[in-house]
Amino acid sequence: MRPERLLLTCLLLTGCSDKVPLATDLGPGAGGGVAPAYDGGVAKSQKGNLRFKGPERLSLDLATALELPASAVCNELGQYPCQTVHGVSLGGVDPYEHSVYETAPVTGAAAPLAVERTVLSACNARIALDVNVPATAVVFKGVTLTNGKLTDAASPAVATAVSSLARRAWLRDPTQEERDTLVRLALDVEATGTSNPGVAWMQAACLAVFSSAEAVFY
Repeated sequence: MRPERLLLTCLLLTGCSDKVPLATDLGPGAGGGVAPAYDGGVAKSQKGNLRFKGPERLSLDLATALELPASAVCNELGQYPCQTVHGVSLGGVDPYEHSVYETAPVTGAAAPLAVERTVLSACNARIALDVNVPATAVVFKGVTLTNGKLTDAASPAVATAVSSLARRAWLRDPTQEERDTLVRLALDVEATGTSNPGVAWMQAACLAVFSSAEAVFY
């Protein structure tokens, strides 16, 4: 059985808690043949073998995290799924159209742009729903706009929205520094003179979180 399927099976059998587990630092001597006692946390990886998610996993994770239909995550020209259009750039294969049967050994130059394009499209879809139908808002719940600007960037609703983004993308709470940085971003966006800084901040915060290395690797 493939490792990822084994992990999925274990998760399905044991169930998932709504509490975010804390990482346990096993220390430099943990790998010396001594099995550390399990305290309910998640041990830090001793190998750090990060892998890029690829087109399918990236799109499905965005759909799940932002509570969107898979078909609404990203479509070029409104009809071509981004995971199909940018599949090869994102490390996928395309045997039928371009005779690409194996993934490239290295990340292509267009991969970062394809990631940002896919993430920003998904973020825009979620933001449009939250702003236009605030009663059913998912991420930016309770975040109000006045004349296109955030009514109060220091409000609990804004802090909660930032924490929600982090939990959905990173499966953990943001640090205080990360939270403060994303909240301060609202002032930076407003200083650019954009006509709708409130929505622009939502787009920037969502893009920053979901295009981070922690979000696009596993």
